[in-house]
Amino acid sequence: MRETKIVILKYVAIVICIFLALDIFIQYQLYQRYKNDQKFSVYHQTATIRAQLEKEVNSNLLLIQGLADYVSYHPELRTSELESYCRGMLFRSKLITNIGVAPDYIVDYVYPLEGNEDVLGMDYRLHPDQWEQVKQVHNTGKMIVAGPIDLVQGGRGFVGRAPVFVRSNEYFWGIVSAVIDLEKLFVNAGLTTIKNLKIAARGVDGKGADGAVFFGDPEVFNPDKSPVVMQVTLSNGSWQLAAVPVGGWGVIPPGSLILHAIFLLLALSISFSIYKIITKNAEVEMVKTNLSEAQSIAHLGNWSMDLLSGKIWWSNETYQIFGVVKGEYTPSKIGFFTRLVHPKDRGIVRETYLEAMKSGKSYSLDHRIVRPDGEVRHVSERGKFSYDDAGKPIRSYGTIHDITSRKLMETELRESKTRFDHVTNKLSRKFIFFSHTVDGVFLRLSEGFAHLGYGSAESGIGQRWTELFDFNPESLAEAMEKNKQVIAGEVDTVEYELEFTIPDGRECCMSVFGYMTYDFELDENIFEGVAIDITERKEREERLKILTRAIENAPVSVVITDTEGNITYVNPYFSKETGYSKQEALGENPRVLKSGKHDEVFYKEMWDTIVRGQTWRGDIVNRKKDGSLYWEAASISPVYNEKEELVSYVAVKEDISDKKDLERLKSDVDLIMRHDLKTPLNGIIGLPGLLRMDDNLTEQQHGLLKTIEDSGKNMLHMIDMSLDMFKMETGKYEYCPLQVDVIGVAKQVIDNCRSKISAQKVEVEMLSSGDADDNSLVVWGEERLIYSLISGLLTNAIEASPSGKKIVIEFMRNGNSMISFRNTGVVPEQIRDIFFQKYVTYGKDSGTGLGTYSAKLMADAMQYEIEMMTFDERNETVVMITIPEERPE
Repeated sequence: MRETKIVILKYVAIVICIFLALDIFIQYQLYQRYKNDQKFSVYHQTATIRAQLEKEVNSNLLLIQGLADYVSYHPELRTSELESYCRGMLFRSKLITNIGVAPDYIVDYVYPLEGNEDVLGMDYRLHPDQWEQVKQVHNTGKMIVAGPIDLVQGGRGFVGRAPVFVRSNEYFWGIVSAVIDLEKLFVNAGLTTIKNLKIAARGVDGKGADGAVFFGDPEVFNPDKSPVVMQVTLSNGSWQLAAVPVGGWGVIPPGSLILHAIFLLLALSISFSIYKIITKNAEVEMVKTNLSEAQSIAHLGNWSMDLLSGKIWWSNETYQIFGVVKGEYTPSKIGFFTRLVHPKDRGIVRETYLEAMKSGKSYSLDHRIVRPDGEVRHVSERGKFSYDDAGKPIRSYGTIHDITSRKLMETELRESKTRFDHVTNKLSRKFIFFSHTVDGVFLRLSEGFAHLGYGSAESGIGQRWTELFDFNPESLAEAMEKNKQVIAGEVDTVEYELEFTIPDGRECCMSVFGYMTYDFELDENIFEGVAIDITERKEREERLKILTRAIENAPVSVVITDTEGNITYVNPYFSKETGYSKQEALGENPRVLKSGKHDEVFYKEMWDTIVRGQTWRGDIVNRKKDGSLYWEAASISPVYNEKEELVSYVAVKEDISDKKDLERLKSDVDLIMRHDLKTPLNGIIGLPGLLRMDDNLTEQQHGLLKTIEDSGKNMLHMIDMSLDMFKMETGKYEYCPLQVDVIGVAKQVIDNCRSKISAQKVEVEMLSSGDADDNSLVVWGEERLIYSLISGLLTNAIEASPSGKKIVIEFMRNGNSMISFRNTGVVPEQIRDIFFQKYVTYGKDSGTGLGTYSAKLMADAMQYEIEMMTFDERNETVVMITIPEERPE
């Protein structure tokens, strides 16, 4: 009821306001008309005065201009002629009081002379107040009206001055002037006879609005009085007239009070009618208002559609939801399905709509819409159909609710929860999210707590953290102090490390980040944060410290470069070894140590190995800062990051100068011994031959002497081979290939190894395949080297083969010739890649590592290819020698 009264009062107020506005408008119109009538009356009277002023002034100015024209054609006129002309001017004009002629700016004629004697002989140039205007007449060549001014002969008046130019020679002659009577002009123009108007005139010297007031009250020109202003046009300027009614402008039009009474009666009548209408419809309006407000607040709109006519009605909020303007957009079924519904949802919306129409049941559906500006919104739609008596659907209606905010919130919450679950679950072994009261009682714990061995996260809630863990006293004291600071509000966040022993006895270290926040559920401030397990990081840091100390104190040079080869780190031993300080080395390239003792092929092979991602190992001669040379055993490796990207190179180098000197000395000693042993050995070999020439020796004695002779020859062969091996190592061996039957040589080797074969209890079998003959295979080589090569490989196979197994030597020819040695057993993994290197042995108590090394030297010397293949699945090792068919150069 109260609201209805307010509505009635509102509409009554509106009616009153309308009629008040209408009354004001009509009154304003009447006032404007009344004002315009006054304005028109004043304007008409002022215009009459203006016209009369222009007529009086301009007609007299024409007379003055006529005198100037007359003088310009009669510059030598006589006084009598001038007097006659001036007399005629005064007769024709009732306003001109006197006339002056001033050749060369000096007045030498005045008419009438009586009363104007003071003017005669006046030089305008000596009167500053008049000279400016006189000079202007000359400069412009036009007539100028001055004044009102104080006249020399007394009184005030307007003065019209005109220039005189002699037409025959076109030169300036002087000026003529005439005084117009001020009072007579005002009387003739009617300025003094109008009683109902206040009139004022301004524009001294023809300056219009900028000139001073010379008639009437200056206040008439005040804009607040709204005067009627008119321009009086002169030959050289203008005056301004202003006029207002004597009593001021009237403000109350005639009959306005009667009009007020009429409007009041109309307003009361209409207000009573509005009261009757509003009282009847108050409940309906209240329902509509409440519904509209509820829809706006809830972003809920309603709609209906006449299925027979296709006409659709939308509530105001429905227009708002779809982002269209009511009045500019016409709802339609086609527009709804083809433009407003999101393309990916159109199918399910159409199917739901048709299914509800067939079933007669209400439907409910959440889907997306697309506003005309492209914005996508989420809506929840509810609808129903009504049917005629025949069961035909005739109307559909329903509601539509904008649920975009809810959908976005649900999505954000879902994504946030998913991300949080991922973090807490995937990183549960590293992170523990927690919150506890200011007293330290756990309120929440993530799953990471369970990995510490204290039970599930739920079992830790309600316990005090200071009592739950076995803390290191120092770290606990630091944590308590830091927590006090953040709880007291001295700092916003804290960070510290906690060391403690977990139940299984392992030492653990956590990095804790915490802050204070407000818990709305508990209605109190709580401590919240995350604890990160940094135990492994601490261990790595400790190992890194140890490694760093080891590198810093290692008796080898360690050099690290970037991918461009610029040095980024050297250890102290590098400086001690090379003479370059750390500051001198950083930023330099390792080539600063280059000695020049190695060719470019050496360095190319080094870098090719490193670029392939492999480690290069070798001996290298470098040069120190003082210029001296030294040997290094270097190992250079590429370093890759987690993404398999090359980040640096690391070189570890050991000074082997002393070792190289010893090797050189040993080689020299070996060479000398081998050379010197041949002299006594020749005597040993020759002596048994001489003794065997004695006929008195028994068969046994002959055998013993033969054994001594053969042993001496074998020893001499070994010394010769040793010398040849040394030459091969140093690259000084001279190879002289001849044709040799390798099968025959192999048979000799087998015969000489019978004792080893029997002792090892193995069997040796010779096979031929391809184009190879069973009894002969001729190749290019040196018989002595081939014998030693086959002997060394067979001996190695015998020693590696288990008892009772067979060793197969196979000879093949298919273009090139090949010899393979196949035995049971595999080469240990530790030496497979370095099988042919010097001193490489594994698992043999008496092994020297020289057998395969010697075989490789001899094969290389004869330009044979030799390779080793070992097969774990067959438990077999094969050494293959490939001999070129052509004679080598």
